[in-house]
Amino acid sequence: MRKLFALVAILSLPLLANEQSVTSLQAGWQIARTPLFDHGLHGEGQIIAVLDTGLDYDNCFFAEPDGAAPPINTGSPSGGFDWTNVIPSRRKVIAYDFLYSCAQFPGAPDCENPSDPKAFDNQGHGTHAAASAAADRGTPIVHDYGDAIAPGAKLVIQDAGLSATDFCTSRPGIGCPVKLTPILDQAYKQGARIHSNSWGDHGAPTASYSQAAHDLDAFVYSHPDMLVVFNTGNYQTTDNPPASSLSSPGCAKNSLQVGGTRQQNRDDGVLPSYSLHGPARDGRIKPDVVGPAFVLAGDTDGDVTSKKCDMSYQGGTSWAAPTIAGAAALVRQYYTDGYYPSGYPTPADRRTPSAALLKATIISAARQVPLKWTPAGDVAALPVPSVEQGWGFPVLDDALYFPGDRSKLRVVEGSVAQGETATLRLQVNAGTPLKAVLVWTDPAGAVTTGTSPNLVNDLDLRIGALPVTADHTNNVEVLSIAAPASGIYAIDVTGYRLNSGSRQDYALVVTGDVSSAPALRARAVRH
Repeated sequence: MRKLFALVAILSLPLLANEQSVTSLQAGWQIARTPLFDHGLHGEGQIIAVLDTGLDYDNCFFAEPDGAAPPINTGSPSGGFDWTNVIPSRRKVIAYDFLYSCAQFPGAPDCENPSDPKAFDNQGHGTHAAASAAADRGTPIVHDYGDAIAPGAKLVIQDAGLSATDFCTSRPGIGCPVKLTPILDQAYKQGARIHSNSWGDHGAPTASYSQAAHDLDAFVYSHPDMLVVFNTGNYQTTDNPPASSLSSPGCAKNSLQVGGTRQQNRDDGVLPSYSLHGPARDGRIKPDVVGPAFVLAGDTDGDVTSKKCDMSYQGGTSWAAPTIAGAAALVRQYYTDGYYPSGYPTPADRRTPSAALLKATIISAARQVPLKWTPAGDVAALPVPSVEQGWGFPVLDDALYFPGDRSKLRVVEGSVAQGETATLRLQVNAGTPLKAVLVWTDPAGAVTTGTSPNLVNDLDLRIGALPVTADHTNNVEVLSIAAPASGIYAIDVTGYRLNSGSRQDYALVVTGDVSSAPALRARAVRH
């Protein structure tokens, strides 16, 4: 969506902006705290790629102190996308990739010329998306009005252009049919480990396991530290969207698909009427989570020589995906800077998290959004996981441990063979909910527009004797106990069936008032 109304009209609504996102994603809606910022997490050291209509890079939220243009990458009809022109030391945009330049598509009516100062974002969608993830103006890192959830993160911008004649995405650089693999590969080579997408493929049936969804899963499986984030898309009426209306390829197994919160002037405790619904056609839970979808953030004036600081107030799940991508940058920094397990940045504990671990951590932080807006008034939202909100709205402080927190965090990145069970034994204290989230990056399945199962390798999650129904559909499994009794709990991950490979990697995230269980005593055997 483009601008809903001018900035002057919303000055009396200061919270409905990135201002609200930076607090609600850290501490919860209607709570004005920033515990992650307070502990030094702003996205430093993280690179987010944004695939969209481009970026007005001289906007104050992205501009370099000396006004220098970002390094440009184009390509050729035979050689594909260039990627080597990257300057990691830049403040914000370390690479600007034209995916539909006139060098690559000579003579195309909508091709873009990098020497044209009006070619960098001639629509505004891409600038607002990037601003929702990582905008930072004024004093670096210090929060200024309109800054994003990850002001310390850097950006790779993949400008796919804009064309009304492109049937698939209206962004011809993505291809029609959609060709994601070379785009993801370019961003990965440039250092991005979080990839944000606010578009859907109109050439594929909604919620289907299209060729592009297959390609997304295959890429993440071969690059297991690349988290790919997508929005659900928007419904154009005030009625409830139909089931399985969310877009493909964002409904892939290994993506993090994000629906929306905030109905115009409401907070993140209310689902809007326009956020499209799951499940995926094979019954998988999608979206995975929801995020802020009514956002005041940086915007384009259509000219990269003007040095302006435009902002606009826009609604749609297009802003939920990059905002959650920014939140993922904070989670990733938590691991890469060694905050786990002590809660302090500890060099010896630095680790490169898998996409599965980032996804599991974000889902472990999710709270159920209680209300849904309707024209007749608010109604209770469906219990999670639901077609409306997946597992809910991530409140990062609910999952990430810092010194003094009663709820702890336990993380396991492991692997199992078919028939093998890996067990985590924990001492659990009463008084705090216990939650376990299992995520694995599954091999790509067979392309289908129908309801055939897409799961290839099937793992199972169990907590002691807790009764559960086996899930043979999803590569995300969540178990929780709202009021656990004190005691020792065994959390099992079992390789139920593996149809590809001899072992399957996984990430397990457990939150609650937990500590390591005493070691099992060896018993002497009598003869």
